[in-house]
Amino acid sequence: MKKFIVFICSQQQFAIPIEIIEKILPLGKATLIPEASPYVAGVIQYNGDTMPIVDLSKRLFDNEMEITELSKIIVVSDNDLRFGIAVDSVVSVSEFDEELPTVNGNVENKVQYIEHLFKTDTDIIIHIDINALFHPDGREELVALNG
Repeated sequence: MKKFIVFICSQQQFAIPIEIIEKILPLGKATLIPEASPYVAGVIQYNGDTMPIVDLSKRLFDNEMEITELSKIIVVSDNDLRFGIAVDSVVSVSEFDEELPTVNGNVENKVQYIEHLFKTDTDIIIHIDINALFHPDGREELVALNG
């Protein structure tokens, strides 16, 4: 069993492993970056540096995120990259068995960033691979916006 943060983005539940999460922050105003990728919501100050914020709803569904008091930034730190993902809300810390079969065994092969589909009593939660969300150019853009 492995621990995950479960969150909502565009009315769908997603999960990412807790070990890559540095912090969860309230969603505040980001400084817009001209000519950045459409899913880059801007940058914020974080621990004395700048950190890019990715609008996950824009990246996954090409929808603008609806900002509410429940909206959060999940700070993800993985290898050479630290960035925030803007999500509608954080639901829980949950444990899932990554060895369980997925709901549809071939979905992961069609969408690069889907690791597993976790079935609960009430929903299906998509485990996403944060690193696979971005093509190499997009990853380089996020690295460049860290500072």
